[in-house]
Amino acid sequence: MVEFGPVQMVAMGFPDPQKLKGDLLKELFALSEQKFIRLIGLLAVVKDANGMIESVQITELSDADRKRLGAAAGALIGLGAARGKGAVAGAKAGAKAMEKEFGLNQQQIREVARSIPNGTAAGFLLVEHLWAKKFKEIALAQDGVLLANGFITPDSLIALGAELAEGVKAAEKLTQA
Repeated sequence: MVEFGPVQMVAMGFPDPQKLKGDLLKELFALSEQKFIRLIGLLAVVKDANGMIESVQITELSDADRKRLGAAAGALIGLGAARGKGAVAGAKAGAKAMEKEFGLNQQQIREVARSIPNGTAAGFLLVEHLWAKKFKEIALAQDGVLLANGFITPDSLIALGAELAEGVKAAEKLTQA
């Protein structure tokens, strides 16, 4: 059984800090309640006109899931740094770290806030796509191997469509010549 579905990180800036609240959070929590996503982590940072920082962090992970996610992240870091033995050590360290704390500490939040202009806000999400969990499980059971993955924004699709249209025009000119 697959423990986690695909995970996505999203970072968004808001010129008006009030826009980070209200409808946006309602929709996020509605998606969670409907089991489309699970909120692994949310960090909202508001920086007022004087540079004062307010932040909130939220997670929907149970303590057991936090440890499993920490172990998985630690194993990946360890694998990249020192191969097999590093993966084992990283998994242990990641699980142990998640027993103590989750999210960013105050110093890390201040560092994030430095890049945010005064009078604005930023939201950082780490979400698990629950809707894709069963699909992932079946694909893995069928020996499927992920070859590529990514999200394409609508603006990128429009740009791609325009480039393809130019390519078609160029090909038509070549065939008419």
